[in-house]
Amino acid sequence: EPATFPACDGIIILCDQIGVIGQLWSSIVIERPGGRSITVRDLLAGIYAFFQTYLTRVEVEQISALGEDNYRSMMDAYRRRTTQRDLGALRDRKWRAGVRRVDCLGEGRWWWGAWVT
Repeated sequence: EPATFPACDGIIILCDQIGVIGQLWSSIVIERPGGRSITVRDLLAGIYAFFQTYLTRVEVEQISALGEDNYRSMMDAYRRRTTQRDLGALRDRKWRAGVRRVDCLGEGRWWWGAWVT
């Protein structure tokens, strides 16, 4: 199912609803080479991949400096993500891998849909 009408082979997604933290990152760019149209699945997979990106130490410091509760909220989300579900080696690997962009969203992880802007 194409994600757009008319169909297109590239989409740029702006994350303006995640506050000032989103200004530290680029837009989400989803492309399908060869003129194939972007599907809803491509759209969702691209957003998921974007938020699974690991943060650098510099990014963690920048986000922490933006507000006094940012570091605590980010670490709380990181702990929940890495300790609540898996057991053993997988959990430990997730913990050691570090903080991801999704952890910056805290409890604010809702899909509101997509619309043309």
